[in-house]
Amino acid sequence: MNPYWRFETQSWLFILLFAGMILIPVWMTTGFNYTFYFENIISIIVFLSFTKYIFLLRFTPYARMKWVKFAAVFLCIPVFLLLIDNLFDFQRFVDENGTISFFRGSTDLSDYNFGKFIKYQFILFTVAALVSTVFLPVRLIMSFWRVRNTKDQV
Repeated sequence: MNPYWRFETQSWLFILLFAGMILIPVWMTTGFNYTFYFENIISIIVFLSFTKYIFLLRFTPYARMKWVKFAAVFLCIPVFLLLIDNLFDFQRFVDENGTISFFRGSTDLSDYNFGKFIKYQFILFTVAALVSTVFLPVRLIMSFWRVRNTKDQV
């Protein structure tokens, strides 16, 4: 197997494992009461994968594929809008219902603290995904220019 594809598959396995490590405790504590699993997984995946492409683009198999980088630049626009919408929906839900509503009737202090963890990790990964979504097109345009004008750099 090509080392670039091996790096790509290993990094995706790491991303999925990391997302699982963050969301399995949430699942074990809240179950179906937490309705933002899909949005949370998307935020974690976008943050980790886009950060990987920002800093480690030369080690990916897409480093010299101009059409993939060109498409990814424009793909960042709807991803950014989706992340903004997810953040607003989550924040509105937390403002209206509170984080304790994820636990359905529990008034335990540890559930309150875990609700704060859920809120902060969602906001952390969504905002980090938004920042990486802004920086990825800049990095891809730089890479596009370097591949076009130099033979050795990405």
